[in-house]
Amino acid sequence: MDFNDVADGFIHANLPGSPSELHGMLCGRISGGQEFDEEELIILVAELLDQERERIEDMGDMLPALYAFSRQQICSDGFEFQPLLPEDDMELNQRLEALGDWCQGFLYGLGNSSISGETELAADIADALRDLAAISQIGMLEDEEDQEDEVSYTELVEYVRVAVLLIYAELGMPEVEQPRTLH
Repeated sequence: MDFNDVADGFIHANLPGSPSELHGMLCGRISGGQEFDEEELIILVAELLDQERERIEDMGDMLPALYAFSRQQICSDGFEFQPLLPEDDMELNQRLEALGDWCQGFLYGLGNSSISGETELAADIADALRDLAAISQIGMLEDEEDQEDEVSYTELVEYVRVAVLLIYAELGMPEVEQPRTLH
């Protein structure tokens, strides 16, 4: 599944919003340790996009597929996770805007997950969340793009990717029960 697949789902259902923000929100919820069935997913996305349930249902199978894809990527041991962003052939400003939307969605999703305001966060997690909040406010480039801007964008995306995996490992990953030793 890629950005264009999700964008097509938005177009088909005539929905406003950003595919990146939706993916970020789902990843935030997953990173906060939440799981949901298809019914809960539809309600959640209707709330995020401020739309009627029927409009969300018009997305068809794309929404459950995106959730399953997101869950598989984040929960994988192979560090496969990538934020859902436009391809590199899109203008850099469009990709920057999508990255900001993704981070905003992630923070919204994590903030509305099972994590409470009382949850004590490790320093590296708190730092990562502050950085994601800063990236969510990223602005457009005013000058012409150059190779240095592309490198900076790539580094930001990689930082987001690693930060999300770190947050999931700390907050959302199910604890593995240690087997009891019998003597």
